Amino acid sequence: MRRIATYGTLLLVALVLIVYRQRLFVRDPLARVERNGMRVHGAQVYFNYYNDILVQSPGAGGWLLVQAYNGKPMVPGVPRHLVCLRGLVCLTERNYAPVWPLGEPGYEGAVEMTNAYVVLVDGNDAAIRVMLR
Repeated sequence: MRRIATYGTLLLVALVLIVYRQRLFVRDPLARVERNGMRVHGAQVYFNYYNDILVQSPGAGGWLLVQAYNGKPMVPGVPRHLVCLRGLVCLTERNYAPVWPLGEPGYEGAVEMTNAYVVLVDGNDAAIRVMLR
């Protein structure tokens, strides 16, 4: 009976991971964040199955979400709704989470995304670079 419960739990976890793979962001403890060439100490980086990134900056910086749609980066911004287990995982409300843009109307973000890094310009014209794993 115990074995059935264990396998059932593992199957349920695997099913949740498969269904929510685009919404579920897992922390990358090896990632680094730089702002204008200076390392941001204490920043936490999360990524999902598609290498979209979610950055939590220490202090008043808050959250930053950068997603791609059909391989083209979307406008980076602050996620409107986010549920997190601190330091482990975060879950957005939809596959392509709605965000509040970082800048004024017309802000595009100048985003460059690869599977190793993300480079963007925020609303204050600061260059942000996130190096993954």
